[in-house]
Amino acid sequence: MHNPNTFDLNLLRVFDALLREGSVSAAANRVGLSQPAVSNALQRLRMILGDPLFVRTRRGMEPTAFALRLCDPVQQGLSQIRSGLSQVVTFDPMTSERTFTLLMNDVGAAAFLPEVMRKLALAAPRVNMRVTELDHADYEDSLDRGEADLAIGRVMLSSSFCSEYLVKSVYVAVLRSDHPALRRRRGVRPELTEEAYVSAPHVIVSPRGATGNLVERALYQRRPDPRIVLDVPHATSLMNILPGTDLVATVPDRCVAFLCRDRRLTWAHIPISLEPNMVYQWWHKRQDYDAGHRWLRSFTAEAIRIDTR
Repeated sequence: MHNPNTFDLNLLRVFDALLREGSVSAAANRVGLSQPAVSNALQRLRMILGDPLFVRTRRGMEPTAFALRLCDPVQQGLSQIRSGLSQVVTFDPMTSERTFTLLMNDVGAAAFLPEVMRKLALAAPRVNMRVTELDHADYEDSLDRGEADLAIGRVMLSSSFCSEYLVKSVYVAVLRSDHPALRRRRGVRPELTEEAYVSAPHVIVSPRGATGNLVERALYQRRPDPRIVLDVPHATSLMNILPGTDLVATVPDRCVAFLCRDRRLTWAHIPISLEPNMVYQWWHKRQDYDAGHRWLRSFTAEAIRIDTR
């Protein structure tokens, strides 16, 4: 009994060529091998499968009943392999029906996906996108297993993966429009003093799997007992939390467009210094030369950078 895990798939190319050509010489020309090499491959197949596979007749090499049963699965399998290889080597976004999976949190999805999807409808109308949210600690495993194509966000992975810098954002405060801590001057964006900001009740956004929160650290550096009233995993929930409260949320400025569509909310520059939010896209090294993946990386980079100009 042959072991399918050690089976030489090149033998199937010879088998397919013999089925199509009906002669050793024509099959050799089809696969680019010598006649002795094809004869040797046929002999190996006969030994492995325990069947003559082809018999000589006046009409050429005729397949046995066993070979005919193998015909469809072998040819379908080879066709799928060729199709897969073709997708790696060439990629036409206008006709491809490929599905790409992106890893990102709700901030990335809300900030970047609207422009990505608008451009996708024009550039690749049959390509599909799937977005998955995972703990940052699970990003590498997901990319390594091929479950995701790209990880996009404020995340740093190991040197086993490739990355491209996309955009930088700064942190701002989002709060209700009539918040008593806001200082207002005509023609100028509402302001927060450092004292008002640090002493305000805060809601912290901690994405899944985050190992620390720089906003929380900054508040503790300025006050031994900051009023951190709430910790949530999703920035999008702030739209329903902040109105009607005195809570202040500190989020990347990319959140402003969707959070402050609700006129009950506004934003202000924060009066303390925080490390900027650097957004990268990450992928597995084995995807470097996949034509579809190269297109995906270029497409997402352009869409995200255009959205932030």
